Amino acid sequence: MSGKEDLRVKRTKKALNEAFVKLMNEKSFEDITINELCDEAGIRRATFYKHYTDKFDFLSAYIGALRDKFDNTVWRADISAPPKEYYVSYAKRLVCFIDDNATAMDNVMKSNMFTTLLTVVLEKNYIDTCRRLNASAAAGMNLAAPVEVIASMAAGAVAAAIYVWLAGGKKKTAEQLADEIGAVVDYLFENKSKTL
Repeated sequence: MSGKEDLRVKRTKKALNEAFVKLMNEKSFEDITINELCDEAGIRRATFYKHYTDKFDFLSAYIGALRDKFDNTVWRADISAPPKEYYVSYAKRLVCFIDDNATAMDNVMKSNMFTTLLTVVLEKNYIDTCRRLNASAAAGMNLAAPVEVIASMAAGAVAAAIYVWLAGGKKKTAEQLADEIGAVVDYLFENKSKTL
């Protein structure tokens, strides 16, 4: 019985997420009502309230699901990979993830939830970069500054490059941007590996 309930819950959440994306193409998050969301998803308000306290709780869950998808796609590399190889690959996976989820990203940028999602991405990137830099330093890489400083600058730089690309209307392909970010990372590791 609980398997069927789990399947119903998954279907309900999937319907709500799809309805949310559709509505975000038409209006801002602030203007979407729970009634509209339920009507578009084909569920009753009572069903919505079984899972969420309000639309902000739903938004939090939506961002969480997007973050989990992001984690599974972008942060799947092995920490033992050489630093240069990992960071070039990371940049490509990140840009491709954003491009593959273009509708959701465009919707996010049009609403006040962009800052929330950007913060999640920055925090994840910062934590992962610290972990990898600590492993690299333990393996003998010389660092020019504390791990926390390098990680915060790297996370911010990648996020800024992607933001400028999105805000500027994606005038180059995701692959071109990923290659350019990767080239900068490659240059840093190729030429500055003794002092990075």
